[in-house]
Amino acid sequence: MKQYFGYFYKIGLLAAAFSVFAFYIATLFTPDPTLFSKVFSFAITPLFVGAGIYFYRFKLNNNKLSFAEGMTIGFLIYFINAFVTFLGIYFGLMFSPHTFENIKANMMQILADKKEEIIGTLGQTSFDKTYEQMMALSVYDIAITDLIFKIAFGLFFTIIISVILRKNY
Repeated sequence: MKQYFGYFYKIGLLAAAFSVFAFYIATLFTPDPTLFSKVFSFAITPLFVGAGIYFYRFKLNNNKLSFAEGMTIGFLIYFINAFVTFLGIYFGLMFSPHTFENIKANMMQILADKKEEIIGTLGQTSFDKTYEQMMALSVYDIAITDLIFKIAFGLFFTIIISVILRKNY
C-alpha cells in the first residue's frame, strides 16, 4: 500500500486546491465565506475520500479493501485537504486583512442579532464572555476552526465509506 501513497497525496492536494479556491471565490459574493467553506467541505470531502478509497480498491488492489486500508487512505486525503486549506486560509487572511475584518464584522453582527436569545438562555455573563472572545478573534482562530471542521467531517465520512467499500480478502 505504501507504494500508492503518492496517489492519495495528490487527491488530498486537489481537494485542498478546490477548498481554498472556493473559500476565496466566496469572498467575492459574501462578506463571511466561512459558512460557504463548511458547506463546500461537507460536499467535497466524501467525494474525494470516496474516490481515493474506490480507486485503491478497484484499480490498485484487485477488488480488495480492508477497513484499516480504507481508514488510512481516507485519513491521508482528508488530513492533507484540511492542513493545506488551513495554510491557504491562514496566509490568505494574513495578507488580506480586509477579508478578515469582513468575517469578524459579520460574526459580531450575528452575535448582536442573537443577543437577547443568548442572554435569555444562558445569561448576561455568558454573553459578555462570548463578546470578549469574539473581539479577540484572530486569523488563526478562523483557520483552525476550518481545520478542525474538515478533520471531523473527514473522519466521519471515511468511517462510513470504509465500511461500505470494504471487502475482506
